[in-house]
Amino acid sequence: MRQKLAQILLTSDTSQSALLALSQVIGETFLADCCAIALNPDGASHQSVCWTPQSQATFHRYQPTSLIILQKRLFKGSEETSDCSHSIALADIQTDLLDYQAASELQTEPQSQPSSHIPESQKIKPLLLNVPTPTIKAVLAKRTHFQGRINGVIMVMRSQSHRWTQEEVQLLETASEQVAIAISQAQLERQVQQQVRYQAFIDQLTRAIRSAWDLPQIFQLVTEGLITALQISRSAVLLLKYSDHPLKNRTLQIPKAKVTVVCESPRACDLLNSPTASSSEEIINSETGTWSNTSFELSSCQLCQQAFINGTEPVVISTATTDVLNPPISADFIAPAESIAPIFNLEAMPALVLMPLESQGTVLGYLTLQHSQPCSWQREDIIFAKLVAAQLSTAIIQSRTLRQVQALVEERTAQLKRSLEVQAKLYEKTRQQVEQLRRLHQIREEFLSTVSHELRTPLTSMTLAIRMLRQADLPPERQAKYLDILEQQCAQETSLINDLLALQKLESNSTTIQWQKIDFKDFIQDLTQSFEVSLTSKKLTLVVNLPSQPLPVHTDLDSLNRILTELLTNAEKYADYGSSIHLNAHREFSHSENCLVLTLSNVGSAISPEELPYIFDKFRRGQGVTQRAIQGTGLGLALAKGLVEHLNGTIAVSSRPLEQSQSWETCFTLTLPVVHGNSTYSDLDRTLI
Repeated sequence: MRQKLAQILLTSDTSQSALLALSQVIGETFLADCCAIALNPDGASHQSVCWTPQSQATFHRYQPTSLIILQKRLFKGSEETSDCSHSIALADIQTDLLDYQAASELQTEPQSQPSSHIPESQKIKPLLLNVPTPTIKAVLAKRTHFQGRINGVIMVMRSQSHRWTQEEVQLLETASEQVAIAISQAQLERQVQQQVRYQAFIDQLTRAIRSAWDLPQIFQLVTEGLITALQISRSAVLLLKYSDHPLKNRTLQIPKAKVTVVCESPRACDLLNSPTASSSEEIINSETGTWSNTSFELSSCQLCQQAFINGTEPVVISTATTDVLNPPISADFIAPAESIAPIFNLEAMPALVLMPLESQGTVLGYLTLQHSQPCSWQREDIIFAKLVAAQLSTAIIQSRTLRQVQALVEERTAQLKRSLEVQAKLYEKTRQQVEQLRRLHQIREEFLSTVSHELRTPLTSMTLAIRMLRQADLPPERQAKYLDILEQQCAQETSLINDLLALQKLESNSTTIQWQKIDFKDFIQDLTQSFEVSLTSKKLTLVVNLPSQPLPVHTDLDSLNRILTELLTNAEKYADYGSSIHLNAHREFSHSENCLVLTLSNVGSAISPEELPYIFDKFRRGQGVTQRAIQGTGLGLALAKGLVEHLNGTIAVSSRPLEQSQSWETCFTLTLPVVHGNSTYSDLDRTLI
């Protein structure tokens, strides 16, 4: 067998394959029902290789619980003594194990003791290993040594009682030398491979953080990567949301905060949904089958509180189980089950590392590592978890900082946008003001041109007439003609001055109105007769459409006469040669008032949409009227509107193009109340009748 073992060490590609082959050769040599090689049982890893005749040898990252318990019982007390190199041979584990333990405690050789002397309550029940093997009764075990240190255990087991011979004991001791070498090589290879895996994962995580991955993607990378790197059952990320300002972890005061599971490895669902978790299954996320998005108060979980107080140091639990063979193997934190959040489920996953995610003294959350079997967490595993937690804390701070910066940028962008909008509005308002100033300048120029024309032309005519009248030999008929010119031009100048004075009175509300009752039909007939001569000279036709019944109205006759005179004069000026001017009047009744509606329309020059809002402004005339030598000062419509408003009426204008024509139809609509003051319709009708 020794040659076979040596050959295996020389020809095996890896130390793990060597251990698998060694366990098979040793098991077959001893005709065993199970052969187990445990790596460094007093250290941290508790890795093991198990072989049975029914199956090939299997490498376990963590040993079955039953093997751990058996090793603890076999070598109990040997840690405190220097005599730990001998083999342990138990023919019947039911009786010999207690005899061996009693002898070890007395530091004497094992003595036989009838099983009848052992209380029934202290007898050890048969062990069922987590490998396909029958109940174990006989055990031959030997610790392996390399360079003066214990590095493993060989256990040969049979399902029937068997008294091990001295040759078998010696053979196992011989085999332990080759096994110790293979274990040492396996541990060295494992450390190298582990460092490579750790470094590769740290590099991947660093690249993800530098590439500004989304935080959920980084969480997913961390949880899945830790399961692969550490070969554990579960990994999760929990974040804290403080109700108030975050407290530093150096204080013993537990803040008001909510703990939320933001990411959990999918492999944990089956273990978390085990029967031991039935009491809390109802709060597992129904969509994912995990605890994702589950929240609980920090004050309700002592585990999280202790990790919060620890700051940068994790809470480490090696096992949370109790056994008839032994109290808990190791426990760095003890707390009642009801004071621990159900998401940890220590019955299903007894081994736990709760690593705080901390930045500058503030706890951001926790990184959780759990395994479904009890295990002693290795020092390098804890250091690796701390490094991952530091990277993860950096990613969280970076993400939150980026969000804050993004929010600040969005706020500043919104402010800039609003500022630009305000500037655009100011620019548009400035543009409108400039445009208005341009129009006002144009109006001023037109006004000056109009006033110059309306004032200088009559004055020129009057000056010329006066010069002609100074001639002594001027015939009488020529004198009469020049006197008519003087009278006409003086009347025109007087009219312009009167218009200006009338507008000034209207604007200062100093105009006196004489209300009287008139018949609008009679008034229109008298007014239209005064325009017959001027209209006929331009081949214009005035079409008057009035109702047959009287149209009584209570108004100021002079004001109404001036309004209609200005409207008819305006229509006459701009109407096309040979066209018709239409004047319509009717009475409208409503619930609140009785009104007289008058419309006056002509076909001729257009009023552009841009000019319509300003048509009633003082000195405002249409474009090009001065160039076309159309007389006027731009005061008539302004005076008409002022008088209409003093009569409590309204006036409006519209201008639209005619189909198949270059002319436009312009229509003025005048609305006046029929009754003024305390008069009634019936009184007005009776007066006119």
